Amino acid sequence: MGEQADVVIVGAGLSGLCAARKLRAQGASVVVVEARDRVGGRTLTKQIGGGAFDVGGQWIGPDQKRVHALVDELGLETTPTYTDGKKVLEVEGKVSTYKRSIASMSMPNLIQLTGALSYVNRVRKRVSPSSPMSAEGAAALDGETLETWRSRIVKSAKITAVIDATVRSIFGAEARDISALYFLMYINAGGGMLNLTEAKGGAQQDSIIGGAQALSLALAKDLGDSVLLERPVRRLVQSRDRVEAVSENGTIGGRYAVVAIPPTLAGRIEYEPSVSVGRDQLTQRFSMGAAVKVIVTYEDAFWREAGFSGEVVSSEGPLSVVYDSTSDDDRQPALVGLVVGSQARQWSTQPFADRQTRVTGALARYFGDAANSFTDYQELDWGMEAWSRGGPAAALPPGVLTNSFPHLRKPEGRIHWAGTETATEWIGYMEGAIQSGERAADEILRRL
Repeated sequence: MGEQADVVIVGAGLSGLCAARKLRAQGASVVVVEARDRVGGRTLTKQIGGGAFDVGGQWIGPDQKRVHALVDELGLETTPTYTDGKKVLEVEGKVSTYKRSIASMSMPNLIQLTGALSYVNRVRKRVSPSSPMSAEGAAALDGETLETWRSRIVKSAKITAVIDATVRSIFGAEARDISALYFLMYINAGGGMLNLTEAKGGAQQDSIIGGAQALSLALAKDLGDSVLLERPVRRLVQSRDRVEAVSENGTIGGRYAVVAIPPTLAGRIEYEPSVSVGRDQLTQRFSMGAAVKVIVTYEDAFWREAGFSGEVVSSEGPLSVVYDSTSDDDRQPALVGLVVGSQARQWSTQPFADRQTRVTGALARYFGDAANSFTDYQELDWGMEAWSRGGPAAALPPGVLTNSFPHLRKPEGRIHWAGTETATEWIGYMEGAIQSGERAADEILRRL
C-alpha cells in the first residue's frame, strides 16, 4: 500500500502546502505528492544576473491579507514595485505617456472609458464568487463572451484595445474566450478591475524579497519528509473508508485526499470510481491562459533616469504589460514583461533570436534605444510546462458556470478540491491559492 496518512495532498504549490500546514497544525498526518522536481507550482524564482527574479507568480497587493500574514509568519519581507515617473500606453500604433491611473486621451474617449469602468464596477459587485448564478441576469451573462458583452458598452476602438490588453494581462486569454459572467465573478473576487491592474495600491504593489517561491520552499521545509517530489499522480482510487493516490513510484493511502492542482490537470487524473458528470464536464471546459514571462536585465536602470516608472500597457504586443523589476537592493536593474493571449500561444514556435529582438525592440519604443543594450534575456513559456499547461490562471467559456459551478468546490466522496481557481477571494492569485488550501483543510478537519 505504500505510505499512509490521514490526508494525501496532490500538488505542492502554495495551495497544497497551505492545506498540509493547516491540517498538520490540527494534528492530522499528511503526505504531499508533487509531479515536479520542485515545490511552488506556478511560482518559480531564478537567479538572473545579480538578482533573484520571479519567472512565475510574483506580486501581492495590500488587500491580500493571507499572503501578507504568511510572509510575516515565515520571516520574509516584501519590497514595493517602483512606480515613480511616467507610464506608457501603446494603442493603435501610437505611444503616449501619462502619470495617473487612467491614461491621457481625448475627452470623448476619457468619458467613455470612465463610464465603462464605472458600469463594470457596478455590475461585478452583483456577481458573488461563491454563488455567481444568484446574480441578476446571470444566465444571460454566462450565455455570451466578454467580447460581445463589452462591445455593447464600449464603442471606441481605442478604449476597446486598452480593455482587451488589460484582460489579456489578467487572464492570459482573449475577451472572446471568456464568459462575461466568469469575468465579472473573477474581478469581483479581487475588488475590481483597477485593483487587479494597478501597481501602487493594487495587485502589483509589492514583491517578496528572494522571490515568491520562497513561500513554498519555507512551507515545504517545515513539512520535511511529508513532501514527495517527482511523483505524478495518475489515479485516485476511492473505497469506503480511504483514498489511494497511485503513481509510477507507488501508492500513497489516506483517509481523505485534496487535489490542489489546476482544473485542467485535475481532469487528466483517472478517478475510480469516476467523478460526477458535472465535475468531469467542468474540468474539461476549464482552459488555462497562455502566458510567457520575460525578464530583461541591464547595467543601469536607464528608464528611471529618463523619468519613466517602467510601467507599460500595450495593445500591440508582444508585451501586453511591463513593470520595473529591479532587484530589491537596486544592484540588478531589470524590466519584466508578459506575452499573453493569442500571441503567447504562438510564441515558442518562433526562433529565439526573433523573440528576443521583438521584445527588446518593443522596450526601445517605450524607453529609448538603451533598451537594446541588455545584459541578459530570460523567458519562460508556461504553456510549455507539463505540470501547469499555461498561466497565470484558468478561465471558463460561456455556458459552464450555468450548469457546472456547484461542482467547482463540492467534494467527490473523500476527494476535496483546492487551487486558486477554486477560491472565492482573489481567484488566480497567491492569495486565492492560500484561501482555497485552507478552506479544503477546514472541510476535511470537520470530517476527521
